Amino acid sequence: MSVSRRQFLKAMGGVGLLYAFRFAPAVSPQEKNFDMLPLDIGDAECVATILDLDYREWIAFGPDGKVSVYTGRTELGQGLKTVITAVVTQGLDILQGKLTVVQGDTELCPDDGPTTGSSATKYVGWGFWLVCAKIREDLITRASRSLGISPKDLEYSNGGVGLKGKKGRRKSAFELGSGKAVLMSIDPNTSRTNDRSYVDLGILNVNAKKIVTGKLKYVGDLSVPGVLCAGWLAQPYLPNLTRLRTVDLSAARAVPGVKMVEVVRGRVAVVAERYNEVLKALDAVKAEWSVPERPENLLLEEESRARARLYEVKEQEGNVEAGLASSDLVLSETYTTQYTTQAPMETDTALARLEDGGTRATVWVSSQHPFMARTIISRYTHIPDSNIHVIGMPVGGGFGGKTSNPVTGEAALLARITRMPVKLIYSRKDQFQLRGRYKAACVIDLTTGVSANGRMIARKIDIIHDMGFGTTNTYTIPHVSTKLYHADWPFGRAVSRGTSFVQTCFAVESHVDMVAAVLGIDPLEFRLNNVRFQAFIMLLDACAEMIGYHNALPSPNTGIGMAIVNHGGSQLGAVAAEVEVNRTSGKVIIKKICGAFDIGTVINRNTVTVGIRGAITWGIGYALYEEIKLNGHSTKTADLMAYHIPRFSDIPPVEIAFLDNHQPGSPRGCGEMPVIPTIGAIANAVYRAIGVRFYSTPITPEKVKKALQSA
Repeated sequence: MSVSRRQFLKAMGGVGLLYAFRFAPAVSPQEKNFDMLPLDIGDAECVATILDLDYREWIAFGPDGKVSVYTGRTELGQGLKTVITAVVTQGLDILQGKLTVVQGDTELCPDDGPTTGSSATKYVGWGFWLVCAKIREDLITRASRSLGISPKDLEYSNGGVGLKGKKGRRKSAFELGSGKAVLMSIDPNTSRTNDRSYVDLGILNVNAKKIVTGKLKYVGDLSVPGVLCAGWLAQPYLPNLTRLRTVDLSAARAVPGVKMVEVVRGRVAVVAERYNEVLKALDAVKAEWSVPERPENLLLEEESRARARLYEVKEQEGNVEAGLASSDLVLSETYTTQYTTQAPMETDTALARLEDGGTRATVWVSSQHPFMARTIISRYTHIPDSNIHVIGMPVGGGFGGKTSNPVTGEAALLARITRMPVKLIYSRKDQFQLRGRYKAACVIDLTTGVSANGRMIARKIDIIHDMGFGTTNTYTIPHVSTKLYHADWPFGRAVSRGTSFVQTCFAVESHVDMVAAVLGIDPLEFRLNNVRFQAFIMLLDACAEMIGYHNALPSPNTGIGMAIVNHGGSQLGAVAAEVEVNRTSGKVIIKKICGAFDIGTVINRNTVTVGIRGAITWGIGYALYEEIKLNGHSTKTADLMAYHIPRFSDIPPVEIAFLDNHQPGSPRGCGEMPVIPTIGAIANAVYRAIGVRFYSTPITPEKVKKALQSA
């Protein structure tokens, strides 16, 4: 939404100096007076452009030493606001009380893309640190011109510039700015920190008190005058397989408090004064749906193979067939993974209010990308982007599922139809069934050839449904072939935490253990002899030390397993798990998990430790519990009783170590990576405990009991 320069400056409390920057290879800094800008800074229309350049973050200096940071990235609970606070207060040498961080407001913030995985810390967090160094340099230069003093005799400290070694008054950025805007480009991949290094001062989560007291407000907590509640009738079959044939809405319309029951975009929508009235009306709808043509029986592996078509050759090095032929041992195995979903604690939620006769909209959203939400709202309502104000609220769990979620557009559309503010909340059943998007179940065929002394010579991998990211640059193998196959399925593919590393890493790391077992070599030794990077050796050694790998033999039915991952080339990780298997119940009890992660500079140890523990918990869920139950044309999972995510009682003690050997310097992120090796480590620990290999996930008590009975 366009705002005037006067409105923008007022919102920031008066700005003496504004730095707008982008994270890109160096472009020479430019300087403009506010009055000389072809567009007002505030009239950038929040599309990440100033002067047609992608300046995606803003730091504004106001009076009384106040500093405001404006970023389009949202707070997902991963602690981004804490990271920005830690970096900027230290980088600009200001008190925490002087800093305001504004996130995800399309009227005030630039669009710097979706908030996903590790990139927020890797690029935004470290980018701010590098920017602060350049800002200090720039302010010293400004003070030198203003005071007629050589820059060598000036220093920046306590939020201003003064004479070196003197405690006198400092000239503030507000005073030095005189209404100017400075445009910069920063490459966050550089480790440049000028003449000072970042120090983790242990700042606690800035939202912690609000979170534990319930004062942090989410969209569901909000209310505006006249707001109504809304919900959808979930279809009994997958969205792209079914259509509404006939419907009787009379009973639903008769429910007290109901304001609207209509078929909207092929589905039944209910709007009422209270949410419980919405649920009663939805229960009263009598609908008949078209029955899908495809069979109900779901044969995942068989149908995947029958439908598979080559999508991409991911890796091709050497001559894999010749390498296998020259190997002393060749082992071929197939692994499969289950369908999973993000299952955030906060379901999709949005509150929409239309204004000025329906020509403008204000929407509060739970979204990883408020600017994408604005685009979606425009598509649903045909209101121009410039007339839509999206306010990004704290997100109660996204994990990739709230980047382009349709709830924002749906809430605005229902507000337009009813001419009243509408809060749309997806039920848990809606979250599972209405969306119909899941992390893909995969079929992974692996063949590895090794020498008698335990060196990998050749590896061939064929993957159906995955992108194969978890196969590269982990082990040194001369002959490699990795091919990706896709098969058409009615189940929508979801972006979810760990992307496509999760499935392939489970298969690859399980297979590595089996190759070592056939050779009669300890799996830790086998990995140490074959890893691609020296940093992996340090990670594995750290994990082995923490988990007690070389201590006395474990008790019966217990085992220790390990797995490693190269996540995106810059993040390396190793995880070790100790488990105990109850042979009677089949339950896998995790005794301890240890993780060592090579991720560069740690900006905030408190934040990253919490994030890693959360990611490891995700890995536990993938390994042992989580699974979307499907037949051929519908989702049978409707609640968290059926979709078991880890509880506190499922989470073991977790020990974490941080290393910085692979690419020393700037932070490289660690948001998704710990999920990935955790699954393989647990699977390998189960194998070591009972001598049974599980070739599919999750490893449920039913599977364990059946396998032990067969054995």
